[in-house]
Amino acid sequence: MMEFNLQHLILSLSKTPVMLNAYLKDLPEQLIHQNEGESTWSPFDIVGHLIHGEKTDWMVRAEIIVSNNPNKEFEVFDRFA
Repeated sequence: MMEFNLQHLILSLSKTPVMLNAYLKDLPEQLIHQNEGESTWSPFDIVGHLIHGEKTDWMVRAEIIVSNNPNKEFEVFDRFA
């Protein structure tokens, strides 16, 4: 198992916007908003989910982890918000 390395994680996560831009740039709107049917997500939905998670969950959880508060319980993430 690979040992956790914060610098590697930051490097990997910093590539996400560039990768998504390269992957989705210049696609027709129909493809960006199309899903595979009920209970599936379009590329637009997925990017929105990532943005919502970044703003409301990921950083909040990181702050809980590094805090001095002994309660490290996370609130449930609303993945459909």
